[in-house]
Amino acid sequence: MTTRGHVTTTVVPALLLLCGAGIGPHGLAILTSSVLSFLDPAAPVGLAVFGITAALRIPTGSTDARRSAAGSMLQAAAAGIAVTATFLLAPPAGATTELFPVWGTAAVTLGIAASTSFDAEDVVPAVIAGGILLAFAREMTQVAALVTTIESCAVAVLIAGSGWLLLSRASAIDEQRVSTFASALLLGGAADYLSMSALLLGAAAGGCWHFADNPIREHIRRDLAYISDTLLAFVLVLAGAHASYSVQVLAIGVGYAIVRATAKLAARWLGARLSPSDPRRSLKLLMAPGAFGVAFALNLVRALGDNFAPVLSVVVVGTIASSFIAAMSPAEAEP
Repeated sequence: MTTRGHVTTTVVPALLLLCGAGIGPHGLAILTSSVLSFLDPAAPVGLAVFGITAALRIPTGSTDARRSAAGSMLQAAAAGIAVTATFLLAPPAGATTELFPVWGTAAVTLGIAASTSFDAEDVVPAVIAGGILLAFAREMTQVAALVTTIESCAVAVLIAGSGWLLLSRASAIDEQRVSTFASALLLGGAADYLSMSALLLGAAAGGCWHFADNPIREHIRRDLAYISDTLLAFVLVLAGAHASYSVQVLAIGVGYAIVRATAKLAARWLGARLSPSDPRRSLKLLMAPGAFGVAFALNLVRALGDNFAPVLSVVVVGTIASSFIAAMSPAEAEP
């Protein structure tokens, strides 16, 4: 991809978020609060599709591809831990007010959102950590949280297995498409009902479908390709419309973007020292936040309530700022 293509691609999430902010209740109010409440139930389906797509994109072929993906995941995890530790050790001034009732959860959320970049292959640690975080936020004990997470993944695998069976017996393209869409709807609905991570349930289903025959996987990829970009754009516009843009949120969001960029650079440097033979992604793609962070923050608000809406606002502002940091990053030759 050319440098101009990278710049265009990295700012797309920011443009969609800005579009949502412009037409949301705090902008032109085309999407009023009542309209947003009507649209919100569709968000978990989009999140589940995003999780499925991310899981299906994890390479399982050559050793080099798996090693490269593992290196990206480790770098993402290191960046996320660094961002979380930074905000826990040095919380911003607004963190002690009513803006963030549970700053620990907010800090971990910012770390999870910051860990990933534009590529989908590094979202696996963030998806798992996000699912566990949601379980810990709603359960009283660690054991109960882990059990709830496992049970939710089991529900996702059951839905994926049912969809697998239906796809294996469907002959017409329309029947196959209906089976895929029905599975995605069930995954999103189950996650919303359980107040769990739709991203995690989608990724668990996608991981299950990795073991399906190649024609089944291709049917799923083909069918989801029809709706994945539209649903992703819908989620970003919805998140931008939900965010509020106070002075405190803007300041913390810009600080989040700066901390994220620093952590990403440090993780890249550390990865190059530990495994110098692994190919390095271009700086633009490394800095580009993609859409996962916003998707998870929206999932957090959907699962745990409006008390966590300021976290979504910070992630939205930080994602916009990070997108422009990526666009202004110096061009590098692709490996």
